[in-house]
Amino acid sequence: MTAAGRVHDPAPVLSVLPGLPPDAVHVWCLDLDDVVLPDGGDCLDAQERQRTARLHHAAGRRRHRAAHCTLRHLLAGCTGEEPATLRVERRCPRCGPSPHGKPVWSDGAGRTAFDVSLSHSEHLAMVAVARAPLSVGIDVERVRTGIRWATVLRDPGAERLSDEDGTRMWTRHEAVGKAAGTGMAELPRLGGTRPDGWTAASVPALRGGWSVRDLAAPPGFAAALAVGAPPAHRTVTVP
Repeated sequence: MTAAGRVHDPAPVLSVLPGLPPDAVHVWCLDLDDVVLPDGGDCLDAQERQRTARLHHAAGRRRHRAAHCTLRHLLAGCTGEEPATLRVERRCPRCGPSPHGKPVWSDGAGRTAFDVSLSHSEHLAMVAVARAPLSVGIDVERVRTGIRWATVLRDPGAERLSDEDGTRMWTRHEAVGKAAGTGMAELPRLGGTRPDGWTAASVPALRGGWSVRDLAAPPGFAAALAVGAPPAHRTVTVP
């Protein structure tokens, strides 16, 4: 299993690798203040527009629009479809189709499903895309200060974590929760980190397993990627 990485592209049209093999994860890092999209947001559906409009600050609305437009253009590059024709439904691992579930995208005819995870913090966004049923989750956070990590992470040993290490650990939990589709209602359990940089993870009350690892991020941010546990004969690599 392989992963492809891409730093933000300031060009009007975001280019992507052609196609998306079933055993690959594509990962992009974007500066939302630099992204320029050719349609100006016309590709967004009604729900995306409503969520954007509910944001109080102009900068937040602009970045939210840029993040979701970018996501549609990235998926369009993988499918060959127009960004506006892509459809999303939400599925909860416990409830099935549900408004609070994880987004799964398909082309206009519903032929190809993609597991997608989007995270943004301030001006920075990260996107992970894989072909379903492979699950992915990504999280990026501005390094938090003054946090009592032992309480947040429910681990007395986290009391001595630095702000950077505590934020990094939090992104790992968040990424697993997103990959599993449960969010942070229940804190995922993380094991030890393997020599390849991946950490085994599980989610209470759910079968199966996940793997999570740190991602490179600009100074002042931390990021992590989680994937459904691959078969033993495969590995996931991130450039």
